[in-house]
Amino acid sequence: MRKHAALLALVASALLFLGQSASSGRKPSPSRGASDPAELVSLLHGDSFLAAARLADRMLADPALGPEARALCGLAVLKAGRVAEAEAILDRAVALRPGCPEAHLGLGRIRRIRNDTDGAISRFLRAVGSEDFYEDAFRQLWRAAWDRGRVAEIRKVRALAAERYARESRPLPSWIGNGLAQIEGFPGKQIFGMEGPSGRLEVPLVETDPRRRFRMISLGLNGRGDYLFHLDSALAEFMTVSPLLAEELGLVPVGGATSTGVGTAAIATRFAMLDEVRLGPLTFHDVPVVVSDIRTLRGLKEGLVGTAFLKRFNVTIDVEAGTMDLFPLERPDLLAARVDRAAVAADVPLYLFNQTVVEASFAGAPPALYILDSAAATNLVDAAFFAEHIKPGLDPARIVRRGIRGAGGAQFVNQVEGLTVSLGPLVVDGQQANEFPMDTLNTIAGRYAAGLLGNPILWPYRVHLDFKNGRLILEKRQGKNAGLDRCVIPF
Repeated sequence: MRKHAALLALVASALLFLGQSASSGRKPSPSRGASDPAELVSLLHGDSFLAAARLADRMLADPALGPEARALCGLAVLKAGRVAEAEAILDRAVALRPGCPEAHLGLGRIRRIRNDTDGAISRFLRAVGSEDFYEDAFRQLWRAAWDRGRVAEIRKVRALAAERYARESRPLPSWIGNGLAQIEGFPGKQIFGMEGPSGRLEVPLVETDPRRRFRMISLGLNGRGDYLFHLDSALAEFMTVSPLLAEELGLVPVGGATSTGVGTAAIATRFAMLDEVRLGPLTFHDVPVVVSDIRTLRGLKEGLVGTAFLKRFNVTIDVEAGTMDLFPLERPDLLAARVDRAAVAADVPLYLFNQTVVEASFAGAPPALYILDSAAATNLVDAAFFAEHIKPGLDPARIVRRGIRGAGGAQFVNQVEGLTVSLGPLVVDGQQANEFPMDTLNTIAGRYAAGLLGNPILWPYRVHLDFKNGRLILEKRQGKNAGLDRCVIPF
């Protein structure tokens, strides 16, 4: 029998690898003046995303601002989560100076955010010459090449990085070493090779805990029996397996890293390769996987499928019907044809900052980016954001000390019930917020998110993830719609 913690659970909320941050880890240097680009570089290197964006706003008020400084401002605005504004700034910078590496870095990230891997790689190859942000550029290039899965290209990126890091008298980052260890001796030309039907694929969902609304799918691994995997849109990677499942499959983990998420314990993480992942008639060949000692999966032969899996399709999840539909990424019309536009409650931009991310407003606070986590039974709000924008309007008696549980085990937080969350025109009442320090998660991801939205926002609706067009669509069900009594759609 599966064991569940008494604490409110987030299966692997925002599970990320420490040491994989795109930032250089350099300490900010002293300020050199409000309009000095050097200060902006310093703030970005220090992962002070919001302060960097405020400085960028002041600098952009200067009509004589040069293209290099303008590109830095675009990066700062992008890392603060203002994607459309950043794109306009970066387009202007590259128009003024076509070879500006920082402009190409920012535009490459926007291509990745919009699930355009080919366009991203093209931009990042022009960004790796940056003096100040070559580490960020190589990190993004590596991830994009890894997603595309061409082994020869991955090795060329490694060689390019080795030359640059040697020139800087610095060792190669651990994320390159861990990736290379997974494909060492691999004779094939492609990882994540996919074959299967060209149309809609209906996948049954498995309900494991109705109280927490966790949903899983069954996958065949290496020709063996089916195993249960959580749908986790906050996981950046393709797939994570528990150590017990890795042992049963005879995997030989390599490399090493430490992951972080909700909970106070560090999470030991290693890496391995599966020969085959099967989902009905759909098969992936030669799949790199992460082996993580996630506390919520201890003692279980289970795992997680993350954004790097989901974004290869357009996806509809209907927990009431018990199904997940996968559509070919290049055929968003197939998903659109199954959406009742008259029943749409929200249709908002869906961003891919490695994880799925949306813009939302919590309790009337300013709109900000939030990680979208299908495997979380509650919501998180960044501690600093909570203190500035939400806590001042609350009766202190509403804030209670309670426990939540995630990938790193149990953690006590300040918790508030009965708040609203706005997604476009949709206002969802009765939501729980947990004050949580997002600093580490934001540093690793290289952008600012004000928190995390869990599945209580999602599952009352048919959830459409249009990864081709970058849209999250929440559709009311016909007849009684669970949870709509807690939702208000203003006119």
